[in-house]
Amino acid sequence: MGINSISDPLEIFYNDNELDLSVISDLSRRHFRIISSHGKFLKIKDRINNSDQLKKKLINLRPKDVYYSTSTYLNPTTVGPRGKERSILTKSGIVMKNDISFDLDREPLSIRNLEKARKDCKRLIDFMDGKGYSLKYIAFSGSKGFHVIYEDKEGVSIADPFEREMEIIKIRKELVNKIKEQGISIDSAITVDTRRIIRLPGTINSKTGYACTLLTRSQIDQPIINWISDIPRLSGSVKIPSFTWPKFLALPSLFSKKTKVTPTKRIVYTTFITSSVLGTKGRHAVLLSFKNRKFARVIRKLEKAIETYRLTDIYVFRSGNEIQAISLKTVQRNRYQKIMDFVGSNCNTQLEKFGRVAVRMGPLVNSAMQEIQKPAEFVKLLKSFGEREKNYVSAGHILFLERHGVPSVEYPLIHGSAEFKLVDAEIKV
Repeated sequence: MGINSISDPLEIFYNDNELDLSVISDLSRRHFRIISSHGKFLKIKDRINNSDQLKKKLINLRPKDVYYSTSTYLNPTTVGPRGKERSILTKSGIVMKNDISFDLDREPLSIRNLEKARKDCKRLIDFMDGKGYSLKYIAFSGSKGFHVIYEDKEGVSIADPFEREMEIIKIRKELVNKIKEQGISIDSAITVDTRRIIRLPGTINSKTGYACTLLTRSQIDQPIINWISDIPRLSGSVKIPSFTWPKFLALPSLFSKKTKVTPTKRIVYTTFITSSVLGTKGRHAVLLSFKNRKFARVIRKLEKAIETYRLTDIYVFRSGNEIQAISLKTVQRNRYQKIMDFVGSNCNTQLEKFGRVAVRMGPLVNSAMQEIQKPAEFVKLLKSFGEREKNYVSAGHILFLERHGVPSVEYPLIHGSAEFKLVDAEIKV
């Protein structure tokens, strides 16, 4: 097939752009993974020895995203999760060396926030240079920030592979603490985890359509606006906006299964918060939504639900003709379904279909990234004094409220991890 007859934007990109892996040392000892065009996480089983070999695979596979291991392995084809015992290491892959890897992101995506990340990136480089570390490369991630990779020239001279890996982790934790003392915000999990994979320079970031691109020191010293237009990106991808997007906004996926838009249908993009309480087994925060309902009637129903199901405080939001409600109390699936049926929530069929509930909190944004409806706005707190000290609430959903300007009431019983899951989606209106 000639290049002119290729219609897949990823195949066109990997045909037209060179893949330079010269910044990655010990290439044949690296582990590579991709997200396929169908959204599956797959590992490349062959050893990769050079750029041409990998480029051929990318043209054939047309992956949405490509990653490589920050560690080198005795046998990269056997890499798996790190075991807690020495005996497991032979199956999960023996780590030889580990790059010192940093990930600096700022949300939500905008030139303004990237500029904040760039300044922190420059401070990080100055700090590491001052400590005598050898820089391998700097890269724009293709989305919300930067990757900075240093070579660990000294390494760890411990013969036992298990003890060696544990010592690397210990050293990385000490380094992360020193960087945090400088007030530099990094994703410490990336730096500390010897089994991490990181986006491969020269490949597309499917969240934006921009390529993960190597940068010079000169570029990182300059404002983003001076060089962002030079970053390769897929044809048809949306330019990164100059100013901060609304709080809940995330870019629509360029590879959504519903990207075909007929002239008679209007597709818009938005973001949903999910009910899943991460770090627990099958528990949910109580998320509810109501469409085209009278506000006073919904409030009365929610107040009855607090009494009937002993819910904690309910945070009420409004967006257009929708009302959203969040109780931080965590419940099991069956209980959650009863609550939704009781109040008549519009999302009461989601739990059976998807195993979780997603409630829209972001704005509606058109294909030109113009906001056509504001994000959900906090309007009322339905207090439940008697239940605050009796029920466990979701740590992740507390964080969600705080991140978006809604201070939560203090609760003594908190469980789950301090993280929440957002889902980006396109919907028809």
